[in-house]
Amino acid sequence: MGETTDEPSAVRRAALLGLEIAGVERQLHHLTDLLKQLRRNQRAWLVGAQGERDVIRVLVDMDDTGWHVLPDRRWPGTRRANIDVLVVGPGGVFVIDVKNWREARLERGRLWRGEADADDEVRKLLDQSDAVEQVLVDTGLPPTEVIPLLVLAGRRNTTAQLDRITILGEQDLTRYLVHRGARLSPALVERLLECLDRDCPPMEAGATTPSPRRHSPPTPARDSAPAPQSALFSQKEVWDALFDAVAQEPIESWMTWLHPAQARLIGRPTSGPARIRGAAGTGKTVVALHRARYLAARGERVLFTSLVRTLAPINRALLTRMAPDHVRRVQFTTVHALAMRCLRDQGLHAPYEQRAADTCFALAWARVGRPSSLGQFGVPTDYWHEEVSTVIKGRGLTEFEQYAELARVGRRIALQPTHRAAVWDLYERYERLRKERGVLDGNDVLLTARDVVRERSLREFDAVIVDEVQDLTCVGLQLLHAFVGDKPDGLLIVGDGQQSIYPGGFTLSEAGVSVVGRSTVLSRNYRNREEILRYAQELIVEDTFEDLDKTPEHAHRDVSVERPGGDIRAVYVPGSAAQESALCEHLIRLRDEQGVRLGDSAVLVPTNAEAGRWHRVLEARGLPAMSLEAYDGTTSDAVKVGTYHRAKGLDFAHVCIPDRDLFPRARRPAEPAEVYAERAALERRQLYVALTRARDSLWIGLRGTAPQDE
Repeated sequence: MGETTDEPSAVRRAALLGLEIAGVERQLHHLTDLLKQLRRNQRAWLVGAQGERDVIRVLVDMDDTGWHVLPDRRWPGTRRANIDVLVVGPGGVFVIDVKNWREARLERGRLWRGEADADDEVRKLLDQSDAVEQVLVDTGLPPTEVIPLLVLAGRRNTTAQLDRITILGEQDLTRYLVHRGARLSPALVERLLECLDRDCPPMEAGATTPSPRRHSPPTPARDSAPAPQSALFSQKEVWDALFDAVAQEPIESWMTWLHPAQARLIGRPTSGPARIRGAAGTGKTVVALHRARYLAARGERVLFTSLVRTLAPINRALLTRMAPDHVRRVQFTTVHALAMRCLRDQGLHAPYEQRAADTCFALAWARVGRPSSLGQFGVPTDYWHEEVSTVIKGRGLTEFEQYAELARVGRRIALQPTHRAAVWDLYERYERLRKERGVLDGNDVLLTARDVVRERSLREFDAVIVDEVQDLTCVGLQLLHAFVGDKPDGLLIVGDGQQSIYPGGFTLSEAGVSVVGRSTVLSRNYRNREEILRYAQELIVEDTFEDLDKTPEHAHRDVSVERPGGDIRAVYVPGSAAQESALCEHLIRLRDEQGVRLGDSAVLVPTNAEAGRWHRVLEARGLPAMSLEAYDGTTSDAVKVGTYHRAKGLDFAHVCIPDRDLFPRARRPAEPAEVYAERAALERRQLYVALTRARDSLWIGLRGTAPQDE
């Protein structure tokens, strides 16, 4: 009997498969329709979100005039519904609902969106305002000072009244708020903000959903425990996660990371020269780099400059990581290199020979300086060289009368009239010898370039960003200012007098630069973990410093820290050999036990000679090392080795400071007390700069034996 086929069974099987196929096709059609609907909804929400962002952008600059913008706040009494924006200031409390509507009109006492009645939106805004009133009832705020505003994104010259609601165009909002005047006291505003922060907290990430259409105000749950939040992360948790993620990257990625709280500074327009200042670790250079990127993206020619030679290639490399398409529009160079190039481009001969100029000063000192009252002061010759170079020539003085009455910013040694006369004689002899030999020193190059730029009205740049401005001379800043003058968005100076590592100084008024009303102070440290920052601050806690003005500031500033913790290891060693072994073993443990990239670590010392020695020590122990002189911002696996000066403007995850207790250097024999005080204060600032380069850990080498109580 032959083989047979069960034909009816095959037919049934085919039919069943046909039903399954049809079912899958229906599901696919349904999913496709659902996907289209979801995309339409997404576009609608994105349009609305853009409107909210535009309105917030209009409001954000009012923060500096006593107004406070609170975007995306929880609707009191709800778990997931939000209020678009709350604004609190001298003119009252404003509950703002932003609408990105193409058509809106008032007709017959009702609000219409095209042909649709928008009464639900009106009721929603009134309900939100009622809820805010209830939250603020105990603050003493009159209910009439809670104003509901419906703002139409992208509109201007639109003002209308519907019941209690004022309808405004986006471009009319700021003017409306300002015209309200000062109705609330600053103390009341602070109480209102505290209350709103408690009962109308920021919506957590991902928590916002469409607000419910209500016709009766929700009852604020003020006396009960807050309802549990359904969002996955709070804003702080998101920021902490960002911190942790970027901290895992090479240190070069860290040095370009901008904290979200500082993003508003990048695009802020300025009506003239502006300044960003703040203590170590507050992100000044990062803000400056992102500002350069922003301006370059607008098509502007940007100069990014500082005094430190090694920073130019590093900052160029960092910006290349951030914005490879725009870096060509930003020129990175030092102030002196810029001045030399400027003179060459203008066809001027600049015989800059610093060594020959230094020889001229040595001869001048031998002939008129040492025999004068200056020779009895008990200070090194370098002090008087700095006096001539920084105080006189660096500030562009040309007459003795200018110097005789000058406030010597940054110099603590008091000079009597006879001393100042002797300094001026030394300066004149030096200038005569220099001119006889036909050479220029660094200050002459800056001064000549400044005058050329001013006289010829050179406008090579649209914007100039000056990093570490406190280390420039007055003439150096005047040169940079001359390129852009007082034009809007032209000059941005960035720095901190507490981190000045060179002698002398000046004031902005001397340089002819005014930043009144355009100065921003950063007060939150994003770099250093808390223990590291507090350790560094202890070093300078009793010092004062001058920050480009005539008012000395106390070193202990109120700086908050974003990141707790920090590892500080103080190791006592009997001598050099023991210290070398201890430091190298520490780096090996970091690498082998904690997985630290050696390229994220640095060994910092006071002098080039010591840097060279430590470079050799590391390599002899099999640890790859790189001089900061050669570092160009490229990621590598070599420990960076350099001086406190060369570490300026840089970050490292881990820093080693050998012989920490030998710097500042001890008082020299016969060194006058005020001379030692000025030198020690300068050296403490240099060490402070080195300590604050560390993000996560500090290794400190100390000579001798540990105290018994440690």
